[in-house]
Amino acid sequence: MKKTFQKTLIAAAAGVAMMSAMGSASANSLLFPYFTTTTGASSILSLSMGTTAGTGVTGALAGLERIHYVYNYGSACTHYDGDGFMTANDVMQHSVASTGAGGFGKVQGTDRSTPFYFPLKDFGFLTVSTKTSPTAMITGEMIVYDPSNGLAASAAGYSNANVVPSVDTTGANEGNFSWIDNKWNLTAYPSSLVTTSCYAVALGNMNTAIAANSDWTGRTVFSNGGVVYDNDEFPYSGTMTPIVRCSGNLNAANLMTTAQVASIGTNSASMMHVSAVGATSASSSALPSTVAATGVYLAKFQVIPVAGFPGGKIGLLHLEQQAAW
Repeated sequence: MKKTFQKTLIAAAAGVAMMSAMGSASANSLLFPYFTTTTGASSILSLSMGTTAGTGVTGALAGLERIHYVYNYGSACTHYDGDGFMTANDVMQHSVASTGAGGFGKVQGTDRSTPFYFPLKDFGFLTVSTKTSPTAMITGEMIVYDPSNGLAASAAGYSNANVVPSVDTTGANEGNFSWIDNKWNLTAYPSSLVTTSCYAVALGNMNTAIAANSDWTGRTVFSNGGVVYDNDEFPYSGTMTPIVRCSGNLNAANLMTTAQVASIGTNSASMMHVSAVGATSASSSALPSTVAATGVYLAKFQVIPVAGFPGGKIGLLHLEQQAAW
């Protein structure tokens, strides 16, 4: 197991070388916006617990904090959840995929920490929440490695503890990411040099869906602001309004009109003032939803061709910052 984990980290580093009472409290939730367990790819989760865990729990589970994993996977963002356990001052590291889905399991350790694995070869996003103590705070990070597109990334889980109350005795704030960004100055390098796309997770307060074991269907409509600028600030008009329900990819083809793409060409950078507005849609429409997302986690993915790297390319992933315009 240890050797398998080391091999996975070595491969990821190569890609980075460029990158008896169980309560319902929830002190905080972590958002991991992207994982993949597809063939050849690997996602590794590291979770750490603060000084409080398992408050009031007695018997065989004494001192254990229930950790609720909610996987939203595939193009339909199908809900799949279950519980793991951690103790105070604990660190737990494991593959996202179960051993049956190609994962290596838990890195090492003989304590009572218990992960909840994902049993399929697929992709999606994950939330992890404390569920026993109203003051048990969890942090974490995830490594994602996918040689098929050159991706090797590591990022901290996005916590809602700084926005929602940090003492929650009811669990009502589990999955509450209702304040996430909705405006960006979205730029791209010349397409002859770098292939740019975005990965969007339409978010909001997911608590109701999580409590009901339902799929999250938050829906948002993007807009390119009606204009795209080249690197000399010359504007090219044309409006595009792509829709994302739960999660999806955005690229030049759905953020710019064909005339804008042709005008920008392959040797100019581009910039557009992109916004996102949550909107519901009738069941008969494309991407129907009764849930209007209140914000979006928007990550930019830039692929650079590099000879000698797996697949002949390197993929760089980062969170886009909220703009103020």
